[in-house]
Amino acid sequence: MLSPHEFAVLLLVNDGAASDDLDRADVEALIERQLVTMECRGPDNCYARVTLQGYALLKASGHVRSSGRRAVAVSH
Repeated sequence: MLSPHEFAVLLLVNDGAASDDLDRADVEALIERQLVTMECRGPDNCYARVTLQGYALLKASGHVRSSGRRAVAVSH
């Protein structure tokens, strides 16, 4: 179960919020639940991305925006 703060962070990540503006503990909790992953493009350019599982959760809860954003697959 996600806390309200974690769910809000998931929404923000889906909307493309800058990782520096997000609560680190909430992002880490979402990473542990495989709802968010960190993508890095260089040493100082990392950002959070919603995974397929995170996207499915947002879609099931009716919070997917029609902006055309795509989720990132995470395999383990």
